[in-house]
Amino acid sequence: MVKSSHDLSGLASAMFATLSRPPEMTVWEWLEQNVTLSERESQSEPGKFSTRSRPYMREPLDCFRDKRVTDLVLCFGTQTGKTMTVMGGAGYRIAVDPMNALWVMPNRDLCKSFTQNRWFPFIENCAPLAAMKPAGSERHLWTRLEQFFARSTLTFVGSNSPANLASRPAGLVLMDETDKFELKSDREAGALQNAEERTKSFPYPLRVKTSTPSTRHGEIWKEFEMGDQRYFFLPCPHCKEKIRLEWGQVRWWDQEEGESKTNGDWDLEKVRRNTYYRCQKCEQKIYDSQKTAMLREGVWVPTATNGLLGRRSYHLNSLYAPLKEAQWGNLAVKWLMTKGSATRRQAFINSTLAEPWDNELLVDDETINVITYSPSELPEDRIPILTVDVQENHFWVIVRSWGNPKMEGGQQSWLLHEGRIETIEEVEKIALDYNVDPKRVALDMGHKPNTVCSILIRNGWRGLWGSDKGGFLHSGIGADRVIKDYSPIQLRDPHLGTVNQGEGNQKAMFVYWSNDRIKDRLAVLRAGGRWHVNANVSKTYIHQINAEQKESKRSPVTGRLKYFWKRVRKDNHMFDCEAMQVAMALVGGVLEDDTGAPEVPIQSTLDLTPETDATPDL
Repeated sequence: MVKSSHDLSGLASAMFATLSRPPEMTVWEWLEQNVTLSERESQSEPGKFSTRSRPYMREPLDCFRDKRVTDLVLCFGTQTGKTMTVMGGAGYRIAVDPMNALWVMPNRDLCKSFTQNRWFPFIENCAPLAAMKPAGSERHLWTRLEQFFARSTLTFVGSNSPANLASRPAGLVLMDETDKFELKSDREAGALQNAEERTKSFPYPLRVKTSTPSTRHGEIWKEFEMGDQRYFFLPCPHCKEKIRLEWGQVRWWDQEEGESKTNGDWDLEKVRRNTYYRCQKCEQKIYDSQKTAMLREGVWVPTATNGLLGRRSYHLNSLYAPLKEAQWGNLAVKWLMTKGSATRRQAFINSTLAEPWDNELLVDDETINVITYSPSELPEDRIPILTVDVQENHFWVIVRSWGNPKMEGGQQSWLLHEGRIETIEEVEKIALDYNVDPKRVALDMGHKPNTVCSILIRNGWRGLWGSDKGGFLHSGIGADRVIKDYSPIQLRDPHLGTVNQGEGNQKAMFVYWSNDRIKDRLAVLRAGGRWHVNANVSKTYIHQINAEQKESKRSPVTGRLKYFWKRVRKDNHMFDCEAMQVAMALVGGVLEDDTGAPEVPIQSTLDLTPETDATPDL
């Protein structure tokens, strides 16, 4: 029986479709079988392509084969293999599952440089791709910005060329260094959105977005958060628990920072030798030499369940990279060299840690001398004080135990409790648990004064209200007056400014306190070895207690320096609570005035609060 030409054509199409199906191997296996890297492409590991030292590349590479994946986001640090992952995935699609592709970079010149120095050598060293290049009279179809392969076309476009982007439909779109793309104007969409539009007519498109992040508002971080947010978890060689490598766990001393210092300054050679990673689970030391074995047992774990369907997003910092430059000791040295330079610090945060930049990261946490103690070990004759920073719908609290000023060594205090709580009932319970006299429980008045006043009256507590004034007048002996860091006692109607003002006889009691002067005293106490912090203090406390720093500004008129405290981090609640501890200790006579603040000039003309006739029993 002779088959018709139509039947033969259909049979040929079926055979071709069968033969052209992707091979039953992973993308990374295909690359290891077909790709050789020259020294130009990989100076550290030239030769046959291998993922053995970078097993974290395997899953992202296989996303180029998985039709369920529509968007692939790689938020990677430097030296982790991000560019090679994109090149390898693109090469696989062109050779095995071809469709027109569009590669978008920040500008045209970068496209030309990349294709000449990275992409063309990669193709030459991959036999299946090299065989698809045009030859003979068709060589003109092979340029740095457009390459016609046997069954598909790859076009390189700068993000600053909207016209070229708009005219290039493609099933595979590679968007490289998205945070450097042209931002959208009033008349047209941004480059990233424009490039995504090119895939609309394809049944199984793949949009790949890569970049080191810039800020939380940058494109790559927003794309990462829209995905399933995968991190690479490794087994700790000690406890075997899966952990994610985080910069906060890298340390370059054991018991104290002095182990890596010489004459009080960081000794970079000691830092390099002493650096290790502290396991989040068991707190055992992990050394860089153990990283390779850990990587081989690593797994990608999605951490977000609300990611959009088909969006895979991967985050990897340079702590994972198996290169000498990324050894933890070298990274520690690099980090210390960023101190004092916003540019170097941001480059480290963005490029090495693959994290978005925040201005708060410019400020280092100052060392807090911590000791281990329990309440039972503290002097019996001590006075607890509870201070509360009031927020819109929660509270930050600190409880300190102060030594009796009449006893030897009494001008000391010990941190007993710190943290965030959600309800005023929890504040009441903490006050009872630590046996705090109601007159020594103080709430911040600045945020919601009327609401706080009602709470103060109900519980017999006191209020504190921070002020920018340099001091407050108090009556002294006879007709003399003295200036103190807090005001005389004030009274406030809890219904002040409302229709219920004046109803009832009860008023809340509070004092104003001088922000700069009280914070000066806090700095003196912290530096003087009398401000004790327990070794189990939270990272949040350490971060927030360093949220403000002393700065100076020279008057353009007088030329004299004026000193002031400046917030350098958004969250300073613990710092405020500790400052209120000093204010409350002063007001209650627990801390004597002769402990003094440093000699910082007060303004020559003081805006002084007058005395009131309030009851003096605060």
